[in-house]
Amino acid sequence: MTVELRTSSVDETRCFGETLAGLLSPGAVVVLIGDLGAGKTACTQGIARGLGVEDRVTSPTFTMMATHRADGRRGISSFLHADLYRVGSGVEADDLAIAELVEDGGVAAVEWGDIAPDVLGRHRVMVSLRFGDGDDERLITVDADEAMIDQAELDSALAPWRAS
Repeated sequence: MTVELRTSSVDETRCFGETLAGLLSPGAVVVLIGDLGAGKTACTQGIARGLGVEDRVTSPTFTMMATHRADGRRGISSFLHADLYRVGSGVEADDLAIAELVEDGGVAAVEWGDIAPDVLGRHRVMVSLRFGDGDDERLITVDADEAMIDQAELDSALAPWRAS
């Protein structure tokens, strides 16, 4: 299922991420796609907030991965944040073992995940962020397997940002 959304500020993009977090189950990998400055990190910060992460979440561009403790809601105990911007191939991304790291009660958000989506596991939610007309407007496409997120639940939760 695919849902088209629109946010008009960085805070709204974070709120979208926080709402999305409430729909995720353990083992989910959110693959964030978009140009530099499109809002991938803001969305990730919202996801972290929605999972009860208390740490400051910044893009791990140079370390490639950071793990944070989640508060356990929905059975999610950890939040893995990865950034594949500097990864040169799917083999390098596979070495990070992201899919395996979320198997035990974790959720991951992977910026630049389109570089190697096949190594990110089966339970992926694809989130594409694009620049809109205004400086802070973002057009967001969410593509999730119905086995991962119920269509009615997704539609209801994301209604405030539905693109018209």
